[in-house]
Amino acid sequence: MKLIDSTQTQLLAKAMDAYSLRQKAIASNVANLDTPGYKRIDVSFEDQLQKAESLHLNGDNNSKVTPEIVQEDQAPVLEDEMLSLADTQMRVQLVTRALRHSFQMIQSSIKSGQQG
Repeated sequence: MKLIDSTQTQLLAKAMDAYSLRQKAIASNVANLDTPGYKRIDVSFEDQLQKAESLHLNGDNNSKVTPEIVQEDQAPVLEDEMLSLADTQMRVQLVTRALRHSFQMIQSSIKSGQQG
């Protein structure tokens, strides 16, 4: 059984990669607010994840979910970018908590096994 490299841990790692990429996209959008002709970029991840989950396939289906940069038709708006940044930061905190909990459970299992 794979404890550390479980499907859940792999998915959380992909989520962390997606949110890191999204933070970079937001930074690019903010840096180019006044650039004529610049189109806002975003990272597609959650939509792909929902699509994969809706197929109800095994955990391998989630391995096909990868974050990708998409260009939108509109120019970036500072207020929208700041909201997106706050949302992304909350998502990073949730993923961090989930990973921490997962590793604490593994650590607890190892410690209880050593005591027996």
